[in-house]
Amino acid sequence: MLSWEPCCTFATTKVRDSNSSLTVAVSVSIRHRCFRTSHNILSFPPAYRQPHSDPTSTMTPRYYRAALLVCALSVPISSLISPSAVKSKRHALFSAAQSVEPTTKTDKIIPPEEGQSHYDAVVVGGGPAGLLSAVMLAQKLPPLSSLTKSSAKRVVVYDRLNPPPPPDNLVYSTDVSRFYLLGLGHRGQDALKYFDVWDDVEKASVAVQGRRDWSPGKTKEEDGRITISNKEVTSRVLARDKLVGVLKQLIETRYSDVIELKYGYQVDPISFGNEDVKSVAAEDGGPPVQLQVSQCTPISSDGDIEECSIESNQPRKVTTQFLLGADGAARGIANAMENADIQCRKQRSLFQKLFGKSKQLPFRVTRYEDDNQRVYKSIPVHFPEHWPHDLNYSARSLNNRATFEALPSDAHGNYCALLLLRPEDVLASANCDPKVLREFFDSQFPQFSKLLGDEVIKDVAQKAASTLPSFRFAGPRLHEGGRTVILGDCIHTVKPYYGLGANTALEDVKILSSILESIPDLSDKNIYQVPPEFTKKRAADSRALVTMSRGMDRPGKIGTIRFVLPLILDSMFNKFMPQVFGPTMFGMFQRQGVTFEQIQRKKRVDRFMQSIVIATVLSSIGIGLGYSTKVLAKTSGVPVAVVRGGLAAAMGIGVIARSKLSKKESN
Repeated sequence: MLSWEPCCTFATTKVRDSNSSLTVAVSVSIRHRCFRTSHNILSFPPAYRQPHSDPTSTMTPRYYRAALLVCALSVPISSLISPSAVKSKRHALFSAAQSVEPTTKTDKIIPPEEGQSHYDAVVVGGGPAGLLSAVMLAQKLPPLSSLTKSSAKRVVVYDRLNPPPPPDNLVYSTDVSRFYLLGLGHRGQDALKYFDVWDDVEKASVAVQGRRDWSPGKTKEEDGRITISNKEVTSRVLARDKLVGVLKQLIETRYSDVIELKYGYQVDPISFGNEDVKSVAAEDGGPPVQLQVSQCTPISSDGDIEECSIESNQPRKVTTQFLLGADGAARGIANAMENADIQCRKQRSLFQKLFGKSKQLPFRVTRYEDDNQRVYKSIPVHFPEHWPHDLNYSARSLNNRATFEALPSDAHGNYCALLLLRPEDVLASANCDPKVLREFFDSQFPQFSKLLGDEVIKDVAQKAASTLPSFRFAGPRLHEGGRTVILGDCIHTVKPYYGLGANTALEDVKILSSILESIPDLSDKNIYQVPPEFTKKRAADSRALVTMSRGMDRPGKIGTIRFVLPLILDSMFNKFMPQVFGPTMFGMFQRQGVTFEQIQRKKRVDRFMQSIVIATVLSSIGIGLGYSTKVLAKTSGVPVAVVRGGLAAAMGIGVIARSKLSKKESN
C-alpha cells in the first residue's frame, strides 16, 4: 500500500511504503558524482536515489513513476491556485539525509554523532578568510543556543584539504616554489590588526619596499629600474599556507575552548533554515541550518577546480544557528545557494512570474570568459647579496610571450618566482625540453638565468603549469535566509596580479564583524538581521572589484583602451590638477577608507571630465589652426589647401624622424 504527500517545493514528494516503513524523497534534479569540483553542487548517496532498488520494499517502478508524475503536476497547479504554496522553504531541495528515513537492515543509517552535533556557528573553508572568520566569531558572537553546552565548542571550521605545515617549519624556506605567496596591503593588515593577530603574522612575513622592473628587450642586470614604493602601508609577503598556519596556531593557542578545527570534510546544506523569520515566534528565531558533513580525501586544488573523493563511511548531520561560507574555489555553499535560487524561480507559476513580486533579491554568480588566459610555473630563486632582498623583481619578454615575477619568501634572498605563460606555449606543457627552457631564459631573461641551476631548470620543465582563477562575482544577494552568509573569494574571484583577492577577503571579515557589533543585544532572536546587512554593505563592492580588475586584464586593443590609455590619462591629469582628478587606479586602490564602489564611481567621473577637457582642447586647437592657416595663406598669397598640405607633411616628417631617433637611442 503506497501513499504520497507533497513536500514544500521543487516537485519533491515523499513516497512511503507501508509494508517496509520506508520513506524516501523523490526529486527530479538529484544526481551523484564521486568527485567534487567547483561546479557540482550537491552529492547524494546512490542508495537514496532509487527506492525500488531496496529488496525488502514492495514498491515497483510503475508506482514510483506514478507518484513522481503526480508530484510533478501537483506543485505547479497548487502554486497557480495558491501562490503562498511556493514559499521560500527551499531547504526541502537539499533533503537527502533529511527526507530519507530508512529503517530496513539493507539501508545505510547515519550513525549517531560521535562528537558534537550542534554549533553556534559553522565556518566552511579553512583558508585565511575562514580562519579569521572563526577568530572573529569567537570574539564577537555571543552564545546563540541552549543546545551548546558550556563544555562544548561554539564554532567549528570545516575544510576539505589537509592542514598546512606550522609557520616555523623549514619547508617554507627549503621548498619555496611549493607555496603560493600573498602580498598583504593595508586592507588585509587592517583586518588582521583589528582582531589582534597581526603581530604574529608580521613576524612570519617579509616587507617589500618597492619594485625592480626590466622592460622587454632590456636584459642586463643594470637595466633594471628600481622604484621605491610610496604607500602609506608597507606591503608584507608570506606564503598563503604559512598565513593559514599562523592563524591555525593562534586558534589552537587562544581559542581552543571555543573553536574546533576539522580537516578533510565536505559540507553540503540540507536546509538553510530560511523560512520567513518574521513569521516565526520571537522565542525561537526560526529553525537552525542543517548540514550534511562527509569525510573526504583531497585530490587536487588548481585554479577554479578543487576536487576531493568522498569517503564511503556515512555522513553526519550537523546543525548551526549561523553558517558562514568562506570556501574559496570550492564554493560549496555558494553553489548550493545558486542552485536553490534557480530551482525556486523555476517552480514559480506563470501568474507569479508575470504579476508576483519576489520577497528577496536573486542570487546569481556572474562568470566571465577568460579572454586573456595565463598559466604559471613556480621557480625557486636565490638572489646574491648585492641584490636587494626586499624588492619585487619583474621582467617581460619580447612579444609579450612570458612574464617573470619574483617575491621574497624570507629575508635571506630566497624568492619564489612565477613564469607566466599562455596555455598553448610549449614551455607551459609538462615534461618540456629543459634545453628549450634554458635557451629561452638565456635569450629573454639572462639576468635571472644565471641564478638558476640545471636541476632547477629541469624540475621546472618537468612540472605541469598551474591555472589562474577566472573572474566572477556573486550578487546582488550574498546571503540565504537569516542564518547564512558567504564571503571571500567565493563572492569576488580575481586574478592575483594586483594583490586584491586575499586582502579583500580579510576585509570582508572585518565588515561582517562591524555588523555584528552594531546590533544591540545580539542573540538568536535577532541574528537574522546580520546577513541582509552584509549584502547591503558588500555586494556592490564585490561587483566593482571584479569588473575593474577584469578591465585591467583585457588583451590587445581592448586592454589598451580600457587599461593603458586610462592609466596614461590619469597620470597626466592628476599631475596637473590633483584637486580635481584622482590618481591612477593603482593609486586609488592604496587609499585607505575608500571602497571599490567609490573608486569605480570616481574613475567614471574622471573619464567624463577628461573627455570634456580633451574635446575642448582639440576643438580650440582646430579652431586656432584653421584661423592660422587662413592668415598664413592670405599673407603669402598661397591657396589655403596648399598651406594645410604643407603643415600636414611637416608634422608627418617630424613624427617619423622622432621614431627613428628613439630607435637609434635604444640600440
